[in-house]
Amino acid sequence: MLNYLAPPYAAYEFDNILDAKQWQAKQAWLSRMVNQAQADVMAFQEVFSAEALAEQCKALGYPYFLATPSALDESSYVYRKPGLALASKYPLRSGSLYNSGNIDLFSRQPLVAKVKLGSLGWVKCYVVHLKSKRPMLDEDIQGKPSDIDEYMGRWQSDNLRNQEVTLLMQDILSCRKYKLEPLMIMGDFNDDLSKGALAHLFDEPQPHHDDVEQAWRLHDAYCLSSSATPRPATHYYGGQANVLDYIILSGEFSADYQQQMAEVSAYHCFDRHLTHADFSIDSQASDHAAVMIELNARG
Repeated sequence: MLNYLAPPYAAYEFDNILDAKQWQAKQAWLSRMVNQAQADVMAFQEVFSAEALAEQCKALGYPYFLATPSALDESSYVYRKPGLALASKYPLRSGSLYNSGNIDLFSRQPLVAKVKLGSLGWVKCYVVHLKSKRPMLDEDIQGKPSDIDEYMGRWQSDNLRNQEVTLLMQDILSCRKYKLEPLMIMGDFNDDLSKGALAHLFDEPQPHHDDVEQAWRLHDAYCLSSSATPRPATHYYGGQANVLDYIILSGEFSADYQQQMAEVSAYHCFDRHLTHADFSIDSQASDHAAVMIELNARG
């Protein structure tokens, strides 16, 4: 959402505050996006004002809403860490990590829930916003950081993102060991899925582990959709196009899984505000594209 934060509060910096007109423009932009997509379930990142988002979603036809807390600096009006949110037309159940002690190891606490999707029943959802590539620099450094500080900061950021993916998979596998249920992961992964630990999400089963690892393997929803068009970028930085935002699905949505429950019939990327921005309506748009899939239940 690129800092969904109602005034008079600030995001990260003291002067990063939306005035009343800008806040109205941000909410109007979101309403247009939601009405265009007509999704049944929506995941959000960079949510500071969860109550305001819940009210807006309810007015748009999404009565069910969950959010993780954002962090306000108690000595000021500045928010330092955003939360995540999930809005739905269908009932939601709040969940938690299998090992709740791992929550503090994430740069941003993941949101865990279940949503009741028609004939599919309850589907487990993880909403994530993994560590960005921005260097993790020591806040006590005075003046401009050295090249070494910048380099090590980038390495630390990548290391934390890999750790987050490892913890996420540990949680998923711990749960699926005891109960197989369809699941999806939605969010900003801040990297290409072919990089680092992210690539292991899609590992092919080892021949002698086929039965158990087939139940563990996850799938990129775009690849399951058999889309005939090239995958659009979801973020642009320094003139470079990147795909950072994904919907990841468990085997229950893949044709190579015996217990397949549904198939991905379509993949959509809402990126007009990035590729053909109109300042009159996109001045308070997100800096990411929104991705959406359509699911068809089997049988």
